[in-house]
Amino acid sequence: MRSSSPRQQTWLRLLALGLGVFVLTAAVAACGGGGSSTSAGEEAGAAAEEEGAEGATSGGEEGESVEGKTVSLVTCEPNVYCHAYNENLKRLLGERGIKVTQLSDNFEPELQNQHMDQAIAAKPDLIAVFASNADAIVPALARAKAAGVATANLDARLGEEGEEYVDFEIVADNHALGKFAAENVIEGMEKAGYHKGRVIVITGTMGTLIVEDRMEAFEEVMAEHPEFEVVEPQDGNWDPVESSKIALQLFTKYRSQGGVQGAYGMADYMAGGIIQAAGQLGVKVGDKPGDTVVTASNCTPTGIPLMEKGELWGNATQSPIVESEQAAEKIEEFLEGKEVPHNTTVKEERFTMEDYKKFIPQCAKWPT
Repeated sequence: MRSSSPRQQTWLRLLALGLGVFVLTAAVAACGGGGSSTSAGEEAGAAAEEEGAEGATSGGEEGESVEGKTVSLVTCEPNVYCHAYNENLKRLLGERGIKVTQLSDNFEPELQNQHMDQAIAAKPDLIAVFASNADAIVPALARAKAAGVATANLDARLGEEGEEYVDFEIVADNHALGKFAAENVIEGMEKAGYHKGRVIVITGTMGTLIVEDRMEAFEEVMAEHPEFEVVEPQDGNWDPVESSKIALQLFTKYRSQGGVQGAYGMADYMAGGIIQAAGQLGVKVGDKPGDTVVTASNCTPTGIPLMEKGELWGNATQSPIVESEQAAEKIEEFLEGKEVPHNTTVKEERFTMEDYKKFIPQCAKWPT
């Protein structure tokens, strides 16, 4: 790849200033759009230089075009959250002229490891990885770094070892989501008039840092309210059908022991499985006396109708639309050569049946 000569750069600057000079740029165009710069690009580079945040990372030369840059997206499918995230991220990057190749697994670390090797061999400008397992991904990240391929971590934090190998990350605030779930279920049970009660929990895939972080924060808040006992955390593996089966077992088990007053399904489609199981057994859900109060901790299009019907009391954001928008922004900045912070944590919000309507755009309008 040949870079622009000083003379060509001078002509380009004159053109950008509106002096009406026509310039032959065949040599620059032969570089795939990555070597030329404009006055706007220079200003953006200066802004990034001024930012100079500690721990920031930069990609290529500052201010270069992202047109034709390549990203390998190593991610999960066909999970509804992952699919919406992937589709929105690909759309946003595609609109910027960035070419995205997607390699998918269904939370299968071994298959994801193979996809990482495939991505590394392709030598993209960036590998963006939605890790199926924070520990299992580390060797692949180390291989990418050794091969000189930049990596970005998406959605969930990595352990300390993994953090050493990625260039930057855009992640959800899973501690906040766990905290919000506890606050929601406590608020709902108190609204229903409970002074004590039993709370069941059905999680996403146990052993992942997403679940670990949410449960740590959830249990910390619940410990402040010992009148509400958390029992039987069960692994629902982000699966609504599995969640419904587990909920049926737990509702049946505790029916003769005073029942279940609160339930936490880690995603709202899992909470939907809990609600379905309750309906099969004649257990009422909602926020009225005698109801089982159900909350989730990240929203999908499944949750809003359940909230409209008064069945799902609490929820929180972690919208793949919002998260992928921020990821696209940071990926573009990195590929332009700007400095980006090593960690970007997406702000989350909690909501209940009393204020859910303002969250409909980010929680219910997803790519299908």
